[in-house]
This record gives sequence, structure tokens and C-alpha cells, in this order.
Amino acid sequence: PIVTIMGHVDHGKTTLLDFLRNSSVAAGEAGGITQSISAFEVERPGLGRICFVDTPGHQAFSAMRERGTRATDIVILVVSATDGVQPQTIEVIQHARA
Repeated sequence: PIVTIMGHVDHGKTTLLDFLRNSSVAAGEAGGITQSISAFEVERPGLGRICFVDTPGHQAFSAMRERGTRATDIVILVVSATDGVQPQTIEVIQHARA
């Protein structure tokens, strides 16, 4: 399956993926903000291959997020516990439902 991580800017999407892939991609991003769609694949015994897609959360990247929802089987929506639901959070839900 293809799993896309989506949500508002700076809510921890790339950091979550960094944990899963044992990397530090978020640390190298301009201003700590994802600027493009990226993907990586893992293989898990009994589950096969899973492709994870990271999408930018900044409002300027709405078209990228929309493309991300069209290419995915599962959307994981990340919402900051301190910020709560934000405009891009609502947008992601709308894209996922379309």
C-alpha cells in the first residue's frame, strides 16, 4: 500500500517519518519546512512493502497535497496537540474525501 502523511505545516509529519526510517530529513529542510513530495519504502515480514509519502504542509503547496491524496491508499492525518485543527488540516480532509 501507499501511505501518505499529511497535515498542517510544522505539525511533525516529516519528524514522524524520520523516526520510521531512522533518518533526520527534517533537520536538513529549509526553515524546517518540507518543500516537496518525497517517498520511501519499507519491507515488513508478513506485510510486504509499504511506501510512505511525505507531503508539504505549507499553504503554498495545496496542489502537491491534492496529488498526494490521488496517489494514496491510506492517509495519515497529523494534527499537533498544541495547535489543533488548522486550515491545511481541513483542506487535507477535503482532498482525501474527493
